[in-house]
Amino acid sequence: MLYIINSLVTEGESTTFSLVGVTSDKKKAAGLAAEVYKDYNKVASFQNIEMITEWLATRMNYSFRKDKSHRLQLSITELENESTAPENKVIFSAAAEQDELMRKVSEALFEGKHQAERGGEAHSCPIE
Repeated sequence: MLYIINSLVTEGESTTFSLVGVTSDKKKAAGLAAEVYKDYNKVASFQNIEMITEWLATRMNYSFRKDKSHRLQLSITELENESTAPENKVIFSAAAEQDELMRKVSEALFEGKHQAERGGEAHSCPIE
């Protein structure tokens, strides 16, 4: 079995997708991905890098956000023979968090409008 290591770096409006490497050892794949994290987060402690290496070996992905505009996503994909299982074909979901937030806000506003149109009971604090 082969393991493909990928990274996606988001900085502001730009994104960079990279192939980090390919190896036949799962632990080595996790180590390679952790090296990318170490280069990205220069202040990471040794214990933090060890924990992330273990996480990558078990969960096969990791996401680190420095701040609102900077993010690193790492993924290890198992490749058995020449094809991958359907659940392993998506490496990164590129849905923007801002879009997800706006969807939830729109959904909440829609529900609030429906409640108001149905004559829902208004909850407010009485003024004394």
